[in-house]
Amino acid sequence: MTAPVDQVMVSVTDGSLPQVLDDLREAGLVVDTVLEALGVVTGTAEVKAIPALQAVPGVLDVERQWRVQLPPY
Repeated sequence: MTAPVDQVMVSVTDGSLPQVLDDLREAGLVVDTVLEALGVVTGTAEVKAIPALQAVPGVLDVERQWRVQLPPY
């Protein structure tokens, strides 16, 4: 059985993105997009890895992206 995976958006402190990016990958983030001007990284991570992402120095917030699907499925 595979672990649940969520889309996440990570906000980092100003100017710390290059240093934080490697630490986020080591903590379990599979990076999709780096929005350097905004200080935001999007990607996927196992749900159990989210506390490790939040603990990375320079991370301000880790937001899980919720999916909403309307009929028809």
